[in-house]
Amino acid sequence: MKFAYRLAATLWLAVFANAQSPDAPDAGPADTPRASISLSPAVIMVHCKPGQGTTQTLTISNNTNAEVRFNLETQDVVVSEGKRSFSPAGLIANGIAATSVMFPTSVAVKAGEDATVQVTFTLPPETTQRAVVTFFRGILTPQSDGVVGLGASLGALITFNLSTDFKLESGLLEASLQSPEANAILSQELHNTGTEPVVAKGVIVILDASGKRVAKAPFKTQRLLPGERVIFTATNPAQLAPGHYRTLSSFEFERRVFTSAGEFTVP
Repeated sequence: MKFAYRLAATLWLAVFANAQSPDAPDAGPADTPRASISLSPAVIMVHCKPGQGTTQTLTISNNTNAEVRFNLETQDVVVSEGKRSFSPAGLIANGIAATSVMFPTSVAVKAGEDATVQVTFTLPPETTQRAVVTFFRGILTPQSDGVVGLGASLGALITFNLSTDFKLESGLLEASLQSPEANAILSQELHNTGTEPVVAKGVIVILDASGKRVAKAPFKTQRLLPGERVIFTATNPAQLAPGHYRTLSSFEFERRVFTSAGEFTVP
């Protein structure tokens, strides 16, 4: 099952707007604000110990012209073969989702209003799980003929750090072919071999054959759960002359720095 959700960013209801019948009135100027539903915070990072409890507050905002009712559900996030997937509460041994208590368990949010929900978790004494997602699943009911209703499902990721076992390993550097229309894209896989989630941010420095620095580019900051493998990419800011290049990648996470070297050739 793919880990296919968009973390509490704004959910644009473009489908809802585009589903109007041909006879519907014009939607108005292009700068008219779009209807949206959003959930915040997008990500919550909890530092605690096994057996401890934590209560988090989530806010759902309904910026549409119709009331939407949301049912809440929490699932465990598991990592298998380096990839994330969901598991319904109670299916994972010592899972965290099974301990969740949501109040209320369902909310009706009127047009233009917000609603808050509290979710309490109690960490099992011997759990290897480190993340859950609390989903808000709702249906927007059409308010006029010729408009299609739309289901909205948003989730907040909640991660748990229980120790200081932070470890990353890197794979080989890969570089895309440079062309007149596109600069080289540098890719490097990181593997979280520790027991705790980490947020890694980094940069890559490119050196020519003489050791002179010719370019520097940032990697996109990403989160890795224990066991997860994630590809970090950086676009070289300039065209490179043909030749052999060396790289030095540096990643910062949890007040630690991890470095690795690589090389590639521009034909």
